[in-house]
Amino acid sequence: MTPRASQTLRRMALLAAVWGVTGCVYYNGVYNAQRQAAAGDSRLRRGEESEAEVRFRRSAESAESVLVRHPASRWRERALYLAGTSAALGNSCTAALPRLTEYLARPGTPSGDRDRARLAVAVCDVRAARLVDARHRLDSLVGLRDVTTARAARRWAARAALAQGDFAAVPGYLGDDDAGALPWELVGASVGARVFTRVESLVVARARVGEYRDEALVAVRELAAAGELDGAARIVAAYDAVRVRDQARGAMHHALGEQLQRVGRDSLARLHLQTARELAVRDTIVARDASARVALIDVRRADTPRAVDSTLARLDSAVLRTATARRLTDPLLLLRLLAERDDPTGASLFLAAEVARDSLRAPLLARTMFVQVAREHSGATVAPTAWYAASLLDADSAEVWRRRVLIEYPASPAAARLRGEDPAALPDFAASGELLRLRWTEGVRVWSDSLRRLRAATRSGTP
Repeated sequence: MTPRASQTLRRMALLAAVWGVTGCVYYNGVYNAQRQAAAGDSRLRRGEESEAEVRFRRSAESAESVLVRHPASRWRERALYLAGTSAALGNSCTAALPRLTEYLARPGTPSGDRDRARLAVAVCDVRAARLVDARHRLDSLVGLRDVTTARAARRWAARAALAQGDFAAVPGYLGDDDAGALPWELVGASVGARVFTRVESLVVARARVGEYRDEALVAVRELAAAGELDGAARIVAAYDAVRVRDQARGAMHHALGEQLQRVGRDSLARLHLQTARELAVRDTIVARDASARVALIDVRRADTPRAVDSTLARLDSAVLRTATARRLTDPLLLLRLLAERDDPTGASLFLAAEVARDSLRAPLLARTMFVQVAREHSGATVAPTAWYAASLLDADSAEVWRRRVLIEYPASPAAARLRGEDPAALPDFAASGELLRLRWTEGVRVWSDSLRRLRAATRSGTP
């Protein structure tokens, strides 16, 4: 082989290597970013904004990986465009604006991409409440020949107008060809302004014509969280009446049931959570959380440890791994460790009853356990306090149990409290308090060690 031929081959190999690297940059970063951005646009056209944001964030992450790993590649310009626009549309404006600024400062970029980048900057202006700047920028984009960018500009301009209270400008931005978007834009503005009566009426009106968007679920959550539970229930009922897709209805029932549970309306919460579990069979996160919440309600109604065990036995392993289920299983583990200790003073069992009352919010179970303490450890210093604690959880038996404290334990701190006296001066007050603190410290130490071992076993897959 001649020297010239050998040199030519070396150059060709170098070019091939360079092309291989840049090709990987494209296919592993830019290509994936473009694919996710297109998926985000597709979901926006269907009105699925929350799902669109997920896709745009994935697009931004892929494009950002190109900028970080290959800062000088020939794909930098395209990566800047995708990282900036997708981050803005994915509600990550802190990351978006530096990339958009660099991209827009470059000369000779395609006009269509520049318009979309300007739109992305305006989106961040709206999100940051820079509404005058946003409308000025968007007004220059609403008349573009590019239908996708112009439509998005109209939508965001309408949102900026709504945020300014300029309701009269909204129809002009959206126009007749996008009239279906107007009610949902008004819903979003009304949620932001916390005008919940208008939110309810607007969403119920959309439900009656069978139209569902993510804003309906947001409305249910916001109304319920604000205490407008009846209004949220009327929205859910309206969508039940027209039977929109099961997954959407399941999410709404779950959102309402969660808030009802928070305010202690367990019976009604249970109905909505059961409905959510049945409807959201394809949404395993909602279905599992609903099952865990139903179990929480059932435990709060349980009056014996056996009833609690029966509730837990109905849960599968996937449900038990949810964060909601851990709110049940973690304190139950502490309760069992305390209740099963060989403690002749009755203090550990008394503490277990307090866990049932305060952590599990299971008053019937707590009452049963306080009575067990008082009967099985009648000579212990905690016995009269156990009778007194049980009386606070059972109005029917309260008078009998309090009289028993006064007659059988007249010198106890509990009797002094019932007589309106200061119990702190009595010897048993300090002694019983110290005993309970000691048993609590011991029990929590064992419980913490047990939780660590359980978490480690779960992470390693050990049964």
